Amino acid sequence: PKLPDYRDEKVSIEDRARSYLHSNCSHCHIKWGGGNAEFKLHLGLDLKDLGIVNTAPVHGNFKIDGAKLLVPGQPEKSIILERMKMTTLGRMPHIGSRVVDDQAVQLVHDWIKGLK
Repeated sequence: PKLPDYRDEKVSIEDRARSYLHSNCSHCHIKWGGGNAEFKLHLGLDLKDLGIVNTAPVHGNFKIDGAKLLVPGQPEKSIILERMKMTTLGRMPHIGSRVVDDQAVQLVHDWIKGLK
């Protein structure tokens, strides 16, 4: 199936955020995909099956107290978002990301903020 354009505001925020993560992250964050964190970001899976909700990061917490990969309602504690905002070592996506995609960061921030 075609992924929704993450910039298309006629599409739900969840579908847009998940589409962004799918297209920019899921190709590495799968078994033997190159990303060595044990989670998935495939759009076709339920959020609860991704292995990211309230999951401790295995590659540091960037000095964020209570950090998890994704903390529903708390983007400031969500490592996935923190890595999207970085331009230094540890940034995500790792390849082809020398500048921050501010629109994607805001989208994922707002999506996480709205999760319960």
